Amino acid sequence: MTSPRPVVITGIGVICALGDRRDQVFAALAEGARPFAPPTVFPADAAPGRLAAEVAGFAPEKYLRPGNIRQLDRTGRLALVGVELALADSGWPLDARKTQTVGLVMGTMFSGVHTIGEFDRRALQAGPEYVSALEFSNTVLNAAAGQVAIWQHLRGINSTIAAGAASGLQALGYAADLVRTGRADVLVAGGAEEMSFETFLGYERGGRLAGPDGAGVPFDARRSGAVLGEGAAFLVLEAEEVAVARGAQILGRILGSANGFDPGAALTASPDGQALAATIRRALADSGVDAHAIGAVSASADGSPALDRSEADAIEAVLGTRTPVTAVKAMTGETLGASGALQAIAAVEAMREGRLPGIAGLTAVDPAVHLDVAGETRPLAASRALVTALTPEGNCAALVLALP
Repeated sequence: MTSPRPVVITGIGVICALGDRRDQVFAALAEGARPFAPPTVFPADAAPGRLAAEVAGFAPEKYLRPGNIRQLDRTGRLALVGVELALADSGWPLDARKTQTVGLVMGTMFSGVHTIGEFDRRALQAGPEYVSALEFSNTVLNAAAGQVAIWQHLRGINSTIAAGAASGLQALGYAADLVRTGRADVLVAGGAEEMSFETFLGYERGGRLAGPDGAGVPFDARRSGAVLGEGAAFLVLEAEEVAVARGAQILGRILGSANGFDPGAALTASPDGQALAATIRRALADSGVDAHAIGAVSASADGSPALDRSEADAIEAVLGTRTPVTAVKAMTGETLGASGALQAIAAVEAMREGRLPGIAGLTAVDPAVHLDVAGETRPLAASRALVTALTPEGNCAALVLALP
């Protein structure tokens, strides 16, 4: 059996409410920026008193070579820009992609849910003969990944992972496994999600949104729900020998990962944390890393009262209470399919920069949460970090990262 190949990170592309460069986004995280405002991608009066974390003034043409992107919806365009920025950061120009096989693994929760809704409404109201063929192509969950691969000349593996807000993190783990086992040499992996009225309405009716005060502060005693966000976050993963041979920068490593599911979550309306704890243990075993070697955690907590506590219980069960923990959704909002990759990027940059972003707005930690969390950015001396994801539906994931 061939030995597993080391997997390295050679590029990062990100666009979210905090910015469109990894250094810019990390600086905003470290400053505790919270760019929350009334939504503009749908009428604000449809969401009275609610805030969102949009990519303000999003113009994909700013980042792309001239070409026709009319067939891409907002999720597709966000993903296209995120992948473009990741490939540029990694040093994979278009010409190189035409000769070297590069693939794409994308996580998304709803993909083009607004496009799907518009397509269905038009078909029901005006009749099937009046629907748009262009819209139809975006009504499947993997449309964005396919469109991005066509535009970017990505001829390798093309996969879409849909596991709720754990999608982006599961996409990274799956892509890393493909590289590690020799089934791919170079993959772009991460996630994307758009802001839409359909998503907002679903979260509101499900009682998952923060109250009119817009708190949305993970692990805070006054938290009442999430603030929805949007964005795209992608990492270029390569077999180490491939990256070294082409003289690429190495930003970090993926050591291992694991996924899990809590089948009782749908019945109890909240995972109990045991599935995530078991998933974290499997990820550590897959990485060959002891729990005490983890220097920081980037958690998926988004301000949901029950879910945050379940995640905190899982992290405590495996790592104890001394490992510093951050939750970047306090600043990015709940970006769903993009969130796991955003968390991973924050963890990589935190280790590289030697500082862990605080949880903006955190003033009074929930007494039931026993983790080492803080509202302010702190110095960090860590060479390994854990990224976790837990969803109300019971999906969970864990990923272990390391410095080069």
